[in-house]
Amino acid sequence: MFVVSRYFLWVTGRLTVSVTIALNPDRRYLIAGGLTGKYDDAYGQVFISTVCVRSGSDQVLCGVRDDPADAPADNIRRLNINEFLNNSTRVTVKLRSDGGGHRAEGIVYDIT
Repeated sequence: MFVVSRYFLWVTGRLTVSVTIALNPDRRYLIAGGLTGKYDDAYGQVFISTVCVRSGSDQVLCGVRDDPADAPADNIRRLNINEFLNNSTRVTVKLRSDGGGHRAEGIVYDIT
């Protein structure tokens, strides 16, 4: 297992920021991360918003994840990410803030 990429996201105010990380579909990855800082009483969350996977030899399919803000109130607190990905070509991680300031950090590990 080794580190492929690190990501750092930060936002102030009512905004959403994202980072897209390219992956090798022949490898297996662990996407890890979470909220690492906040100021003010505003709400913030970090989540995987899109995963693109290889389908066949020449097709890439991208799937948009459910937006956590659309989930029931008891289900939307996403403070950490821990997910394994196979056959993926890229992943997008988003940080959303409803005000104040928030910071998220994470690491992409190659575990093949």
